Amino acid sequence: MNFQARLEERIAKCGNPICLGMDPVMKLIDPCCPEGSAEDKIKRFYSEILESCLKRNVTPAVVKPNSAYYECVSVQAMLVLQQLIADYRSAGIPVILDAKRGDIGKSSAAYATAAYDVYKADAVTVSPWMGADSVGPFIRENSENGAYVLLRTSNKGAHDFQDLPVVRGDDPRDVAEAFYSVADKIMEWDANLGYLGAVVGATHPEELEKITAYTVAHKHEIPFLIPGVSIPGVPGGQGGDAKTVLTAIANGGGKRKFHVLNSSSGLNFAYQRSGHPENFASDCVDALEKLAEACQI
Repeated sequence: MNFQARLEERIAKCGNPICLGMDPVMKLIDPCCPEGSAEDKIKRFYSEILESCLKRNVTPAVVKPNSAYYECVSVQAMLVLQQLIADYRSAGIPVILDAKRGDIGKSSAAYATAAYDVYKADAVTVSPWMGADSVGPFIRENSENGAYVLLRTSNKGAHDFQDLPVVRGDDPRDVAEAFYSVADKIMEWDANLGYLGAVVGATHPEELEKITAYTVAHKHEIPFLIPGVSIPGVPGGQGGDAKTVLTAIANGGGKRKFHVLNSSSGLNFAYQRSGHPENFASDCVDALEKLAEACQI
């Protein structure tokens, strides 16, 4: 089964398209887990969230730890990340390692080995900036692994390159933003094998609709990893609304149910709404459940 088919199966099984971002921010974890080292606190925080999810039978479709949040703590925190990946996968939850890799071919091959064989993640985020030989090592034929290519991001500097006009053919009037050229390459590299997805931000649903329509018109729907979905009342979100995002995909003609909507701060630190950090795990699952309900359109 290829990665895209796995996504569809997993979303159907758990009943929601939510991606739980696992980005430990120590100043927000400290009130929840006051004892032990930083590594102990991170392990306890995400282990208790997993335990609460399983106990209530409310699990996300996938989880997405951002490696930078572990790397900046310590080398030992990277071992905690490796263990958390194993724990969540053992519970049947696929893991996307958010590392945004991309380098010359040999280096990308090493990064792919690290993501898939050392950390044992199901998927990894990659940058397309260096082209086909950079992304190619992350495409493992006859495997269940996948990679999400950065397509249209929602950060402030995205327009610096992603919005640049590109002439797309012999006619100089045929001009479109550069991110459409990235979409072309994702479809070309994937070649209907079902290994690649795309990172598309949640904060500009009109663009999400256009990108969906573009891939549909080319008869090659791409699964989106959509960061930026916020939880009302929790600081730190980017302002994306789940129902608006899914409606945009539907309006673009998207048919396959393999897109995932990521919320990190809004789910991780949902306890900020109640002000009871001791309830962090149950508050996270409450927020997850409500977000899942908002995704039923």
